[in-house]
Amino acid sequence: MKKIDFGDWDNVLKWSYSLARKYTIEKLVPVGVTSARKFDAYKRSKKPLPRKFPRIPDEYFIRKGSWKGWRDFLGYPEQKRSKYYLNYRDASRVAREAGIMNSKDYIHWKERPGNLPSRPEYFYDEWNGWKDFLGASYQAPDPRHYTKLTIADVRIIKHQLNMGVSGAVLARTFKVSEMQISRIKRGENWEDV
Repeated sequence: MKKIDFGDWDNVLKWSYSLARKYTIEKLVPVGVTSARKFDAYKRSKKPLPRKFPRIPDEYFIRKGSWKGWRDFLGYPEQKRSKYYLNYRDASRVAREAGIMNSKDYIHWKERPGNLPSRPEYFYDEWNGWKDFLGASYQAPDPRHYTKLTIADVRIIKHQLNMGVSGAVLARTFKVSEMQISRIKRGENWEDV
């Protein structure tokens, strides 16, 4: 494969998973982008990304069928696994036994054992949503307390997403983060609307 200089990245029109991964490992990981959350913060801080680089890489490459998880995308940064955490199944069991019902409960869980990651959705490669992680005890958090969106806004967003409007455009229009639009699309927030 031909070596790509920084100036050439802006000329890439279609990003494959391997090319986006290469860019991430070479340009973003060295400046501290070592998790999905840090990628989102980097993007929100208006730091440079190539023009056509997927702004929500997990969603983009899941649609293309090539996503292998954030750990792979970031080249398995060393600090990601520096602490011992339970495997996915055991972590799920512990959370269920503790009566955790949704992401809000988990994030604000003061007695969370040290061997559970603070953000399991970014840590576990086999992550398939909070409903899968928490099983029968799952109860969606009421998003009306955590967002400035109205029910009418969410209906419009869902309709526009179904029509093919990009999440980035909707995020700018409704003045929310792209992550919020992504969560609405995946049914993590406002699934009852």
